[in-house]
Amino acid sequence: TAGWLTPVIMLLCSVITNSLPAATVPDFEASYRIKRAGLTLGSTRLSFRTGPDGQYTYNSTSGVGGFLSWFRKEHVRESSHGSLHAGGIRPDEYRFRRTGDRGSRVARVRFDWQNGKAVNTVDGVPWQMDIPPDTLDKLVVQIAIMQQLQDEPADLEFSIADGGKPKRYRITIRDEETVDVPAGEFDTVRIEQEADNTRHRTFLWAAPALGYLPVKIKREDSSGAVYYSVLESVTRSGNE
Repeated sequence: TAGWLTPVIMLLCSVITNSLPAATVPDFEASYRIKRAGLTLGSTRLSFRTGPDGQYTYNSTSGVGGFLSWFRKEHVRESSHGSLHAGGIRPDEYRFRRTGDRGSRVARVRFDWQNGKAVNTVDGVPWQMDIPPDTLDKLVVQIAIMQQLQDEPADLEFSIADGGKPKRYRITIRDEETVDVPAGEFDTVRIEQEADNTRHRTFLWAAPALGYLPVKIKREDSSGAVYYSVLESVTRSGNE
């Protein structure tokens, strides 16, 4: 199971759009359970907050849990900070920190919009990449998907600042499906995500009733292993 946690977490946050609508995503907190072959492997908690000045903060905290916690320790924290405007989202900084049995890893992406570049620093080693307008980071991209689907559910193409150059992702809407997760039963749109130069497949079940927040995520990696993330609970701004 080595290396299982980070890919599963990242599938929640792995796409961005070239042209974002101004659809509103209410503040929310959501908890997910990560599973494989019926066993609980860990959990992820997301928190999206906005301020009156147009600034946002998006946080993700994940860790090993259940049966696997007897054998390994791992903790991952991510954060994205930036601003919301009429065209969508503009991140200023993304941070990633992993600790545990596999060792530590620290990454930071700073967006230099004036010069059209992102500075990516991993374990103290920086490098720059040219980025197109509206590029987002790995975490806040999920908000961009929710925005875009609220505008009009359709096939989408995205770009993400990852590694040495921006990567292309494609989102294809497959069908509608009702799914039952610990948080309840939801009507959803099932989406397939494809990325350049990868051998895994990712499917997301996004619920219109929750502003297209994913309630279930499935990842099939190159080894044939299948992981699920299922929504356990969610609270949204203005909801009881």
